[in-house]
Amino acid sequence: MKHFRIACFFLVLVAGGRSWGSVPSGTSSPLRTDFQETLWRYAASAGSNPSFLSGMECGRISYLQAEGSYGSGKLVNYYQSDSRLGGLVSTESYWRLNSRLVLGGAMAYGTEKGKHMSGSAFLHPEEIPFDIVEMDDSGAGTKRHEWYMLKGEAGYLLTPRLSWGGQLEYRTENYAKFKDLRHQNSLMNLHLSTGFSYELFSGWQVGLSYGYLRNVETVGFGIYGTTDRQYTSLISFGGFYGRSEVFGESGYTSNTTPLFTQTHEAAFQGQYHRGDLHWFQEVFIRKTSGRFGSGSSTSITYSTHTGSEVGYRTKLTWQQSRLFQAMELGIALKSLENRENSYKESTDGLGVSQIVYYGSNEVMSRDQLRAWLAYQLLSGGKESRSDWSAEVRLDYRSRSVTASQYPFFRKQSLHVIGLWLQGARNWYKGRQVWTASAGLGLQGGWGCMKEDGQYVSVSEDQQRPAERADLLVQEYDYQTAVRLVPYAAVGYEREITPALSGYVRGEVTYARAFTTTMAGKDFVQPVIKVGVKF
Repeated sequence: MKHFRIACFFLVLVAGGRSWGSVPSGTSSPLRTDFQETLWRYAASAGSNPSFLSGMECGRISYLQAEGSYGSGKLVNYYQSDSRLGGLVSTESYWRLNSRLVLGGAMAYGTEKGKHMSGSAFLHPEEIPFDIVEMDDSGAGTKRHEWYMLKGEAGYLLTPRLSWGGQLEYRTENYAKFKDLRHQNSLMNLHLSTGFSYELFSGWQVGLSYGYLRNVETVGFGIYGTTDRQYTSLISFGGFYGRSEVFGESGYTSNTTPLFTQTHEAAFQGQYHRGDLHWFQEVFIRKTSGRFGSGSSTSITYSTHTGSEVGYRTKLTWQQSRLFQAMELGIALKSLENRENSYKESTDGLGVSQIVYYGSNEVMSRDQLRAWLAYQLLSGGKESRSDWSAEVRLDYRSRSVTASQYPFFRKQSLHVIGLWLQGARNWYKGRQVWTASAGLGLQGGWGCMKEDGQYVSVSEDQQRPAERADLLVQEYDYQTAVRLVPYAAVGYEREITPALSGYVRGEVTYARAFTTTMAGKDFVQPVIKVGVKF
């Protein structure tokens, strides 16, 4: 609660930096603007170069919002809770300071508590090179997750043709489990990017940008209750396949250890604009490296990982009379390899630990592909909030993993495709607006849950790798189950002053699976949002 009050104070302080008494010159009334629609109209929002922000068509648009949510149901992934309660306070703003400079910023604090949780010991297990899960669910309990986010960006027109931009995003997260075997995590995520764009000739721009991402998640394990029980964890290198480890012995769970990852990104952009038509394109490449361990000579580095990603994104926007259209397409291919170190630990005469490494073995290789296509349609004037809007989105993703514990291996392939439809209608009644939204999602998948084998022939008494077959089935079913996801929302907004409006919005999302062996087939999540726009 203390952290929540502090976050609220700073959010109000940041958001209150502008006057709420009158509408600044060149800025629409908040009642006639929509934050999401403003981003839809910004073609370069599909890219990573902040210098294009100098061309964003906006006056000043901001919001401050608090929301609460509750999720319940058995249609959850292995690291999620079937009963969770969450809250979020956030503010975000874009402000055209003058004809050459646009500023943007955001700040948020969120918290979530989930019951009946075991699963992963990490915050974002689908993104990391390995996982740590308990060998059974007898220790399932309550977990709490909270996070803070701060973001700032600027786009500045240096000359009539040359623009520069910079962006900084800082995020910190805490995660804890309150039942043995307990774990406590802290995560720091820092993302820096900068870039330039240049107008070659009328209507044609090119850009070049660089980004640096640094991610450090520290995880430690402990017990508070009785010590006469053994707590065993699975070190999963993919497909819930790997090695078991008893807490208290030397290994992954014996010390508080950082999982460090850094990524360098280079991207090239091009944009064509003519009148109210904008076409933005970007090609990017990322190189990733990291380790599980501090990297010092006196502590163990258990594994190292390397990876790469290449992708293409494009967005086309077109305003015609009172009809605005946007189409976005993208594809990204990502690979990651994890190698486990072989080492010997000893202590010298002064009591200083010495680590000698003998080599490393590949324990995981993963290839991922994601492609998406989205289309938005808005009815209304160029400078105003739409009367109605519609969105169609098609997503496809695949994942291929090979986990190795020589001489054994496990392969898994997964393909998921989803179609999402959503529409909204606004009714303007003087100084107030009523909104109704509805949507429907359809998702399903296919693949090979597991293909176990061995690189060489082994004897019958050869010890097999450890696994969690129940979690393997749960994750595969969750990803591939055919499901319908209906969504509905209603909202009300009222003008308080010409430069300030208040709103309330209620949403509910329901997911129902039809082809699954999981204990439950549905999940429902209502959300209530209250905020102000200025």
